[in-house]
Amino acid sequence: MVSAFLNTVKIPELRRRILFTLAVVVVVRLGAAITTPGVNQAVLQEWFRSALTEKSGGNLAALLNLFSGGALENCAIFSLGIMPYISASIMMQLLSAVIPQLGRLAREDGGRQKIMQYTRFMTLGLCIFQGYLLAIGFQHPEAQRFTLPGIAETIAKLGIPLVDDPGWVFRVVTVISLTTGTLMLMWLGDQITERGIGNGISLIITIGIVARLPAALAQAWKTFVPSGGQGSQVNPMVLVLMILFLFCVIAGV
Repeated sequence: MVSAFLNTVKIPELRRRILFTLAVVVVVRLGAAITTPGVNQAVLQEWFRSALTEKSGGNLAALLNLFSGGALENCAIFSLGIMPYISASIMMQLLSAVIPQLGRLAREDGGRQKIMQYTRFMTLGLCIFQGYLLAIGFQHPEAQRFTLPGIAETIAKLGIPLVDDPGWVFRVVTVISLTTGTLMLMWLGDQITERGIGNGISLIITIGIVARLPAALAQAWKTFVPSGGQGSQVNPMVLVLMILFLFCVIAGV
């Protein structure tokens, strides 16, 4: 296996594509650490830590944070991730099946490029909408009882607000930052597809999930393995069922 990999690296074209993909991966991870202007990332980071430790909820926010590769936890410009583009693609496929004009356009010569253009415009609209909702949520965290339960207590504990200067300027800057971040991820995915190893969008999603995998494994260890009075003893039958379920999911049963 090692020799096969070394032989692959010796091919100039493959080596160039692999190095280009690795460079894009570095850019994606850097973008997940660049904080959106005007937001105190320490508040959200502390809330995520307390939510995991105390199991106080926030499962929706934790799921979004997983797919964004930890960008939401850092209030980063990549907080929306690539999901607006995925949502727009799914919506466009559904519309193509429902609207005859779009269905015919998708089957015509050059129609796929037109559908892709519509998908990108829809992605832009979703980014603006979701970015505005996220900006409102940052400005009024005490109202986010479903997505950010206990955030008000975290703010009171730290003694600093989540947003330094709330207002329309902050909303506009946040929407522009988050929209630009998602569009940049979409462009980077296209570059990986054209100049890298391929499947750029899928690879960007995988990068985000893999980046959170060590933290997820560490949290699972703390949760299920008793150590110094922490954690809870796992029922052996539950553990066996979890392993069987994982095997079925991976095997596609």
